[in-house]
Amino acid sequence: MNRNVTIIVIILIIVLLAAYLVWLRGKFSASVAQPTATPEVFISPSASPSPTASASASPAAKEATKSGTQKSATPSARTR
Repeated sequence: MNRNVTIIVIILIIVLLAAYLVWLRGKFSASVAQPTATPEVFISPSASPSPTASASASPAAKEATKSGTQKSATPSARTR
């Protein structure tokens, strides 16, 4: 009989501990969940078309060059 009482007491302690942990988790979740209110942002569609990228090979901007005119070699700079 002593052994049966010991087993029942241990089971009751485990059940009470589990119930306390569940209660504590519920209390902690409720206190954390309330202050996290996030504002909703609504984006309305615009009537203007948005720019799209194309895969064409046409130059969009001028390329940078070293100078506007090309220099030609002078006779003194040539070697034979």
